[in-house]
Amino acid sequence: MGITYTKYGSIQFDVSKFDYSYDSDTFPADAHDDFAQILQEHGDLYAAIHNEETTDGDGNVIDIDPTNFRVHGMFQDIGLKDRKIHDMGLAVPGNRKFYFKPSDTITSGGVETSYELKEGDILEDSKLYDVTDGDRGQWRVVKIIRQWWEPGTEIYRTAIVQNINLDGSQ
Repeated sequence: MGITYTKYGSIQFDVSKFDYSYDSDTFPADAHDDFAQILQEHGDLYAAIHNEETTDGDGNVIDIDPTNFRVHGMFQDIGLKDRKIHDMGLAVPGNRKFYFKPSDTITSGGVETSYELKEGDILEDSKLYDVTDGDRGQWRVVKIIRQWWEPGTEIYRTAIVQNINLDGSQ
C-alpha cells in the first residue's frame, strides 16, 4: 500500500497539487497470509467442541447437540504486562490467551463447511496428556477480547481460555 501524490506539471482544472490516491492495497491479504504462516510454524491444530442447546417454550434445556471441529491456534501465557486483562479480572491461575483464525473451513466430500470458535466452546489439547488414556487437556473459551480487522478482512482473534481441569499449563 502506498500513497501516490499528484505531481506538478501541466495545469488541470478541478485537480489540486495536494490531491492523492492509493495504489493497489494488498496489506489486508498480506497480513492474513502472514498470520496463517505464524500459526503454521508456531501454533497447532486443536479439537473444538461447540454445544448447541435446544430449549422448550419455558427456556429449559431439553437437548444438547455437540459439534466437533478443528481450530488452528496458538496459546500464550498471560503476563503481568497485560494490564487490561488484569483489570477485567480474567488473569487468574489456569487462564491463558489463545490466538486463532476467525473461521476454519473443512472440506469433506467436496462440501466446504466453515466453523467459528465462540465463547463457551471447549478446546482439547492432546499434547498435554497421553492420548492413549483418553485424557486430554480441556480449555473453555471464556471471553473473546480482541478481533483484529484490516479494511474488509478480519485477520485474527484473541480469546481468554480457562483450563477446565485446572491442571496448569505446559
